[in-house]
Amino acid sequence: MTNISHSIIGRVREIVANDIFIQSSIRDGYANYSAIARKIKPLVDRKVGFDVSYQSIVTALKRLKPNTPNSRKDVMMVLADSDISVKTGVSKITVEKTRAMMIKFTEFVRKYVQSIIHVSLGTSAITIILEEDCSEEAYNFFGKSASLEFRKGLAAIIVSSTPDIIDVPGCAISLYEKLFITGINIEDTSSSYTDTIILVKSEDVGRAFVVLNDLINEARKEIRVVFHQT
Repeated sequence: MTNISHSIIGRVREIVANDIFIQSSIRDGYANYSAIARKIKPLVDRKVGFDVSYQSIVTALKRLKPNTPNSRKDVMMVLADSDISVKTGVSKITVEKTRAMMIKFTEFVRKYVQSIIHVSLGTSAITIILEEDCSEEAYNFFGKSASLEFRKGLAAIIVSSTPDIIDVPGCAISLYEKLFITGINIEDTSSSYTDTIILVKSEDVGRAFVVLNDLINEARKEIRVVFHQT
C-alpha cells in the first residue's frame, strides 16, 4: 500500500471517528459507502491537500469495516445485561481547579458526600453532579468568582452495566446515538467504572428514559434470538 493510500485511509478514519452516525452505519452493516464518500469528500480533500477520487474514499471506508469491533453482538450483549435508573432534582457545578479550590473541594466532599452523585476532575476544572436540594449552598461554598458553570433543573440517567463494558467499544455511543436521534440534548455525560451517567434537562428525562429503556429491551430480545439460533 502506498503512502498516499495510507494518508487517505488515515484521514477517512479521523472523520469517521468524529461522526457517530457514520460509525453506526458501518458497524451495523447498513452503510451506503457511495453516499458517505460524497458527504465526506470535501473534508478528505482538505485534510490530504489534493482532490481524492470517490472510489479511493469508498475503498478507505470499506477498509474500516474489519477494524470496527465485532461490534453489534458484543454491544448488544452488554446493553442486554444493563439496568437503567433515573435520579431527578439534580444540579451541576463546575469550578476552577486551583490549589486553593482543591483544598475547598476536599472539605466539600467531607461535608456533602451523601449528596454527591458524581465528580469529574479535569486538568483545569472540577465538575460536581449533586442533589439540587443543597446546590445553592454548595455554589455559595465555592464562591461565585470560582464557579465556571452552575446548572439546575437537571436529571441523571444512570445505566449500570457489567464490567464487560470496559472492554467493548461502542456501548456508550449506542446510548448517546439514541438520544441524539430523538432530539434530546445531553447536558453532560461521564462514567464511573461500569456506570454511564447522562445528564438531561428535567423536562426531557421521561422521553430519555423510555428511549434508552427500549434500547435495552431491544438488545435483550436480539440476544435471546442469537442464542436461540446457536
